Amino acid sequence: MMTAVIDPTLPPRYVMDSYKRAFVNVHGREPVVRYMGNHWYHVNGETVHRLTLIEEISRLRELGQVVERPKPEKSLIQRLIAGLRRL
Repeated sequence: MMTAVIDPTLPPRYVMDSYKRAFVNVHGREPVVRYMGNHWYHVNGETVHRLTLIEEISRLRELGQVVERPKPEKSLIQRLIAGLRRL
């Protein structure tokens, strides 16, 4: 697994992949990320510099460790089965 570090030789693909993984872990959906050239990225409708994106990756990783993802709600049938098992 590649991680985003402050390294000017790091290919943009690795920075984008690291951001996508961190974003999905916290928000549960895919971000829209595109490399524009010269260390600039277009992320979810905003233009950000590579260093800002790397800092955001670190922030999202820390947030992902703290945030508990909500469990999906059980369907009616699953709840009925669970109720019958308790009898």
